[in-house]
Amino acid sequence: MRRVRDAVNPDRVFRGMGFGGRMVLAAAGFSAILLLPQPAAASDPIACDAPRALVAFEAPLRGLARIAERNREIRIVALGSSSTEGTGASTRQAAYPARFDQEMDRRFPGKDFQVANLGKGGELAEGMLVRLIRDVIPSRPALVLWQTGVNDAINGIDIEVFRKTLLSGIAALKAASIEVVLVDPQFYPRSAGVAHYQEYVAVMRSIAREQGVPVFRRYAIMQHLISSGQYAEAELLWKDKFHLNDVSYGCLADLMAKAVEAEIRRPQNTVISAGVAPTRPIAGWSPSAAY
Repeated sequence: MRRVRDAVNPDRVFRGMGFGGRMVLAAAGFSAILLLPQPAAASDPIACDAPRALVAFEAPLRGLARIAERNREIRIVALGSSSTEGTGASTRQAAYPARFDQEMDRRFPGKDFQVANLGKGGELAEGMLVRLIRDVIPSRPALVLWQTGVNDAINGIDIEVFRKTLLSGIAALKAASIEVVLVDPQFYPRSAGVAHYQEYVAVMRSIAREQGVPVFRRYAIMQHLISSGQYAEAELLWKDKFHLNDVSYGCLADLMAKAVEAEIRRPQNTVISAGVAPTRPIAGWSPSAAY
């Protein structure tokens, strides 16, 4: 992983993600921040247990597997709102994109996963769609982790409007041959009082199945971490009892890394479509233990 100084200027140009050298991801006004973790206590690995059936993706990431096979550098964009940006984390390096970056580098020695944090607190899916088309797709990442739904639910955005927004974003990514993992809303106690909150969780899973894309089931995973006795609600949430904290960011980054790793190592992902020579398993990589 590259080590760069953290930036807080929302007009900073996002660099270092292009083919053949540096590439500008966006023009002035783009608030992308490249998060590449530094050694710190907050970024120490946090392992959390969840059933494989709850964590594993139901759709493959064949394109990501091919890129990971062929390239040392693998570029990923984390698009989302405050729980991507890192509200509630003790440092920017403790937010989930930076932790996920660190986990992927650890799991694949010799590879450099470069995860850009495009979280913007309070943003709705519609605003993310604009940034996705304007800023993300032109940068040609291998994968987009799209976290959304929470603010739309809280603001009472019509569920069909939300659905169409997600479908438009997925269609744009598919047209650009960029893979996506949807990240559904977080669990927090007051979500029970938000009208249709569960419907937003359900519609994201429905869209994922319909479109053949993976969904990271954050809501169900957080519920499991609590119901299994691993953590109390207060141990997974920041002082506002809404945003995540270092523990939950670390847990989710660890479990997401397991899910993505499993897709990269999946044997059938090493076979490319007919007419193209299949790639070999990545040298020195051994299958991970079941989670």
